[in-house]
Amino acid sequence: METLSANRSICTRPEQAARCSGSTEEQTSFSTNSVVADGFLKHSFLPLYDKSGALPEKKLVEQGFFESLSILTSLYELQPMNVSDKSYPYTILLAHWDALRQLNKTNKEQELSIIQDEQDNINLVTRQTYNTGTTLYYIPVLPLYRLIKKNEHKKSAELILSVFSYLYHIACVPYYTDDCSALSYYYEMVREWLFEDLDSQEETELNRNVSELNAAEHYGEVIFRKIYNRYHLDHFKERLDRFTATDAFGLECLEIAQSTFDLYTRYPDRSIFYHIKKDNEEREYEDGIIRAEQYISFIADTEGWLYGSIAEMVNNEFNECADMEEPCIEQVFDLSAKDLSEGLEFEQQIFPLITDLCALLNNLP
Repeated sequence: METLSANRSICTRPEQAARCSGSTEEQTSFSTNSVVADGFLKHSFLPLYDKSGALPEKKLVEQGFFESLSILTSLYELQPMNVSDKSYPYTILLAHWDALRQLNKTNKEQELSIIQDEQDNINLVTRQTYNTGTTLYYIPVLPLYRLIKKNEHKKSAELILSVFSYLYHIACVPYYTDDCSALSYYYEMVREWLFEDLDSQEETELNRNVSELNAAEHYGEVIFRKIYNRYHLDHFKERLDRFTATDAFGLECLEIAQSTFDLYTRYPDRSIFYHIKKDNEEREYEDGIIRAEQYISFIADTEGWLYGSIAEMVNNEFNECADMEEPCIEQVFDLSAKDLSEGLEFEQQIFPLITDLCALLNNLP
């Protein structure tokens, strides 16, 4: 995985990042010199291959592969290439290449692999990953507290409270004051370091830093009690129906709230971690892996000394990681394969929504 910068972005559009870890099942090994797209002038360029080591048994591989390919092409409504005039293993390589080429016309993020399980069954498996990139999806809560205090933006603040309540109760975004949340550890570490090093700090600086810590704890609990009350979620639609935007800021609040409510309506019980792949319980606590709850969370604020200290700790830890958890869907194309209605549409909407919400909170009037 590419090393994450110490200036890891806060709720900006995701960049390319490491993909979800692959299947733990053993893959049949084929190697290719190159795979070239067809359609250049009037010629068709097909993939070349090198023979690498001993080839798997032809009958076993071809039978399993083409049975799996038949299921895949049927579900995706693809037209399999006729490779009957080719020799093994080129039959496999060419059919796989063509199926992937057709898949990529409809889903650029789709991967297609050939796997062999412990029972020697050969199957195709697709993998879709939502790339969260180098983004910290940290939603600041102190800006909302300040917004609530402005009478002229009371109705806008109520809409954002409903958005926050949805993100906490339904999307299950962790809250930084929860003892079990990932960010609570960093806040505790900052507090310990601050009070262990009192003698080296000027009084003015120390008072400012202690004030930030206390504000993060006190006002964070104030907002938490508000969004924990499901009243804000239960009256979400009512607030939307009654809201009238009187300025550009109110209109932006309305758009974000409406998008959130639409997502809530379509996915009434969908957590943001629903498609986060965990191979097993041990992997969840394995070193060297950035867990999703470490980069998705409510946070006190995204500016000031306190945030700078936490961001530095987070990035130092992430720089030591070689892998990260991301939303990922895998489907094996065997006789138990289901329809293809499941996708990453939810993730493709909620992560940009959080980005827009953070931009709004970081630029309050």
